[in-house]
Amino acid sequence: MKTKNVIFACLLSMAASYATAQQTVPSQRATITTEGDSIIIRKGSGNMRIRVYEEQPTDGESKEVEIYEGVYLERVESDKRTFLDALPFIPQKKKDNAYEPHNSGIFIGYSRMGNDFLSFDNSAKADLNLSRSWEFGFNVISLCHNFKKNPHWGLNFGVNWGYRSFSFDGNRALLKADGQTYFAEGDEENSYSSSRLRHFFFRIPITLEWQQRLGRSNKLFFNIGPEFEIRHGVKSFTHINGGKKQRVGKDMYVNPVGVNLLAQAGYGDFGLYLRYSTTSLFQKDKGPEMSPYSFGIAWYW
Repeated sequence: MKTKNVIFACLLSMAASYATAQQTVPSQRATITTEGDSIIIRKGSGNMRIRVYEEQPTDGESKEVEIYEGVYLERVESDKRTFLDALPFIPQKKKDNAYEPHNSGIFIGYSRMGNDFLSFDNSAKADLNLSRSWEFGFNVISLCHNFKKNPHWGLNFGVNWGYRSFSFDGNRALLKADGQTYFAEGDEENSYSSSRLRHFFFRIPITLEWQQRLGRSNKLFFNIGPEFEIRHGVKSFTHINGGKKQRVGKDMYVNPVGVNLLAQAGYGDFGLYLRYSTTSLFQKDKGPEMSPYSFGIAWYW
């Protein structure tokens, strides 16, 4: 019995505290008088109440009689997003002035090797066959943040997966031995042809985007930012003495994690991209110093 009394007293105390808190919320009141009629507007927490009074003669006296009362609830507009909005292939409702991130889509392009970061000269250590060195990927997850409902600027986040291949010209192959990855030149006993290095990747781009609608048509856009790359499934292949393709190494002391600089520009649902690795493809002192980069086209949705 005592326990019930204590619980009941606690409930009464909580109710009294809530009522006191509600009463302490200040309200704003404004009164407008026009030719004998009065309009009272009272703004409290969460809603606005409007009352209209009219002067009417009653028993020889003029009294104010309420002829209208309305309550306008406060509304906060917000876009409710679910995890489905982050997945590709899910149709999104577009608004004319809404921010449209150019993050989801598929891309394909050529792969190259530079001597160091932002060097667009061909690497002296690897003569690539450009027509057979390429990459392909598609977006898995896409998110974005629009700055204060500004339709021109936004921050994009994503995850994509894909495949990349480097094809080497000449009588050489990329081998792995004694803790080193190196290019082996062919000789009279062993000749190499159509050698290549390939790997799969997960990439996490974080880009700052600017976009501008041109008339009533599509938007012109540009974005740039870092991109984290996780490499896996690294293998080296070659043809020895004209025979069938053989795997001559795996892992190859490739850096499992890299950081790229990604830049994209386009119009509407199509664009061009350039990504450049800020670090060497191979681990320090375990392979040739080469920085991969790629460029190509992308289709966004």
